[in-house]
Amino acid sequence: MSTTPDGPLPAPFGDREPRPMQPGHQLHREIDVPDGSGVRVPAVLVGAAAWSWRVLVVLTLVALVGFVLLHLLLLVVPFATAILATALLMPITNWLRRRGVSRGISTLITIVFALAVLSGVIFFVVDRAVAGYPQLADEASRAVTNAQNYLTNGPFHLQKSSIDNIGSTITKKLNANQGAVASGVISAGRTAIDVVTGAVLFVFLTIFLVYDGDRVWDWFVRLLPRHGEDLARGAGQRAWRTLTGYIGGQFFVALFHTVAISATLLILRAPLVAPLALVVFIFSFVPIIGALVAGAFATVVVLVADGPIQALVLVIVLLVEDQIEGHLLQPLVVGRYVRLHPIAIAATLVAGALVAGIPGAIFGVPLVAAVNAAAKFLSGREDIDGNVIPRDAEPEPEPVSTP
Repeated sequence: MSTTPDGPLPAPFGDREPRPMQPGHQLHREIDVPDGSGVRVPAVLVGAAAWSWRVLVVLTLVALVGFVLLHLLLLVVPFATAILATALLMPITNWLRRRGVSRGISTLITIVFALAVLSGVIFFVVDRAVAGYPQLADEASRAVTNAQNYLTNGPFHLQKSSIDNIGSTITKKLNANQGAVASGVISAGRTAIDVVTGAVLFVFLTIFLVYDGDRVWDWFVRLLPRHGEDLARGAGQRAWRTLTGYIGGQFFVALFHTVAISATLLILRAPLVAPLALVVFIFSFVPIIGALVAGAFATVVVLVADGPIQALVLVIVLLVEDQIEGHLLQPLVVGRYVRLHPIAIAATLVAGALVAGIPGAIFGVPLVAAVNAAAKFLSGREDIDGNVIPRDAEPEPEPVSTP
């Protein structure tokens, strides 16, 4: 028992140290306002106010960063695309380096291989689009004629003159808005220049990220204070592994959708198989809804060109492969790296699309997944390999003895 010069301490403090106050015990206490006004404010309100202004500061900073990035889309989109491309190409470069190939030669082989594949795909798709467009145009014209016959001779019994006036009305509207069309052409020209500029910047950034990305990150980490260098390095490595796993998994999922849709279109003898396959492949990088949107576009083309029966067959294939992706591919291939709840993924897609359109929908999920992985590492919930660190069981407090 603890003692003092005046004698032993009274229980309960004479047997053990006082139990620390739990945070929840202060929820209903009142504290004095430091201005001396004598007003007593609940501690809950003080804590809520403290949290509120800090959250407002963080949201303001995020809003300012987003505002700047939206005005630099010509730089942000190629840079983000280059990061995803680097995550996809780095396994090839690392495989070559592990076999003794120098940094420069392995980067050169990887970039040449990627450009050759990309150029071949673009050439094949453009060639097939030029060859298949006349067939689609003929089928569309035949579909319009059949629709006109159905509207005039079918159960609606519309006047043929009314149907014919639709085409003339559209022509008059186009002639009346030649200025708008001209401005649209100018805008399209500017967009083409932006696309070319972005493509050149994308290739430049991809080359140097594949060749020197690890050194750039190491230089950036060394700018931080020494006590935070290891944390930043580990968080970056954890985020990069998540991003690499995500882009590799999504590539496999996109390839699955492309092969399934292409095979179905070839069996149905639909036009523009190669361009539609490319659209499906690109949109498949948007989780949840990307493949469905691209499949709906392909269904419209098949409906116009081949009829409702073939379109129904394509819809059935889309539904089946969507179930395969949701219950097999996403959990086993992508879910190992992207540990996000479907609600979080859906919210990220909507927010990204509202803020930055299609680029926001494509880049939003990998960005959130990488930040989530880094945050879990920094908070001590996961290690560098993504393994969950179990929390130590907190000992239950001992009962306090009474006098």
